[in-house]
Amino acid sequence: MAANKNEKNEQDPDIAKANSNEAEAKPAKKKSQPNKKRPSSKKPEPRNVSNPIEEAEFFGKKYNKTSELPDPELILRALAIGVIEVISGTRSAFQLARLLSDGVLERLVQRAIEAQQQRDALGIKAKHQHFTVGSIKTTYPREGVVESAVIMTSPTRNRAVAIRLEGFNDRWRAVALSVL
Repeated sequence: MAANKNEKNEQDPDIAKANSNEAEAKPAKKKSQPNKKRPSSKKPEPRNVSNPIEEAEFFGKKYNKTSELPDPELILRALAIGVIEVISGTRSAFQLARLLSDGVLERLVQRAIEAQQQRDALGIKAKHQHFTVGSIKTTYPREGVVESAVIMTSPTRNRAVAIRLEGFNDRWRAVALSVL
């Protein structure tokens, strides 16, 4: 086969000259150029959102099924303990912001402010309360929704935290919360 190439190169002088130029040009590669990936032949088309309905579908909440989300028990435990700590004044409500909807976060902040004002009026300092999770009662009223009552116990007092979680945008978020 190599003999066939040489015969063709001898027959066509332009091809022979081009091949010899390529052979000479190879050692002169620049080392500073990074490896560039070839662009794919298919480029994604830009998404143009033209009306509010399309905008809500594209950027809005995307609800998930319960099976697509992690076990809610861990989040319920963390939320219940965190909410008790916020109300007792030993934790900032904004540390729980990722797990709470906007309305629930606002109400929790307001409740923490009211509790702080009561402690200030009585001259009591905020102190850590040693609550542990006693039991969790959970129901699933519909797909992607968890309603739960978390019983918190301490040596001197018991409390209950009612939490409703909804799964959207691939995570659980509390949309309702009540501390008894």
